[in-house]
Amino acid sequence: MTRPPVLILANHIDGLGGVERVAHGLAAGLSGRGYDVALRGIRPTSGPSAQMTMTGYTTGFMSDRTERPEGERPHPAVVRRAMRREALDNLRTTLADYRDGVVICMQVYSMEHLVELGLDDLLDSGTRIIGQYHWSYQGARSNTDFDRLSRTYRRIDKFLLLTQADADNFTRHNFNNAGAMPNPLWLKAQAAEDIPRSKRLVALSRYDAVKQLDHALRAWARVAPDFPDWSFELYGDGPMRAELAALIDDLGISDSARLMGPTNDVEGVLRSSRLSVLSSQFEGLPMVLAESLACGVPAVAYDCAPGVSEIITDGVDGFVVPQNHIPGLASALRTLMADEELTARMGAAGHVSARRYDREHVMDRWEDLIARVQR
Repeated sequence: MTRPPVLILANHIDGLGGVERVAHGLAAGLSGRGYDVALRGIRPTSGPSAQMTMTGYTTGFMSDRTERPEGERPHPAVVRRAMRREALDNLRTTLADYRDGVVICMQVYSMEHLVELGLDDLLDSGTRIIGQYHWSYQGARSNTDFDRLSRTYRRIDKFLLLTQADADNFTRHNFNNAGAMPNPLWLKAQAAEDIPRSKRLVALSRYDAVKQLDHALRAWARVAPDFPDWSFELYGDGPMRAELAALIDDLGISDSARLMGPTNDVEGVLRSSRLSVLSSQFEGLPMVLAESLACGVPAVAYDCAPGVSEIITDGVDGFVVPQNHIPGLASALRTLMADEELTARMGAAGHVSARRYDREHVMDRWEDLIARVQR
């Protein structure tokens, strides 16, 4: 089988977010199947960066500028216009190598660059275009994303959501090219009983409003006094760091809750912890939950997207809590923290259920999709 060259285009490829990890995982997975893969970011992240360790593909940026240049600082609008021009010029040159190839856009913003260069001309030239969206249908409806998707994603070869429920919702709104593709899991599932663990709850998330880490902290404040030998560590970074630090002080939990900052060792953090929590307002298919289960760590999560219940089987390998219900979040944490046997049983179940997202299975689906869009 002749494999086409593949260009994976993302907003950033050097940040701490889940999409960045997925982009590198997809690039490595396709490269391992014999595809010539290039992973490109529109520009470097302006926030905390991370170095990915996967190999087999090339990386780079369409623009080397950031929104926070060092030294002399022109007006932000001037910087953004210069970044856009540079990114479009370099992307135009890059796309010439993919006339018979496949372009996978990880996010709406990166897809909008293709639109500006002439999406229909690209499709007519033989370039096959696949677009992903990493939030849920409800998440898209909560902001301008649905309108942006409507202007762009109906025209491409395939529009991928992370769950079939979300794909069905978009199909009902005339996205006739919608389908589902889960993200591949790059951690190897491992039984919980094989690993020594601290009495620690962890959250791995950006420190921003949509992640609602204040909910997790308020839930922790309800249970922490009864479990003085437990701690809560929040890994990540973002614009709400100072606000979250102040909340920890206000809630009187500074002796047990800590903002740890970013980590490049998600697997190590999870494998040495007992529980994980996700308190987001919106998600797509939150792979941090699958990573948690793969590491034998039961997860407690808000029911903020169809993807949450696709990963967690409530009462089997974790708990799914009604959205924005802080008392319910605290109750689920308390149940697990008080019962080591239940936690171990759920951890063992989780490492089995996470195999559904095994990277080889997901990469089989990607190969099938690429073959179909080329026909």
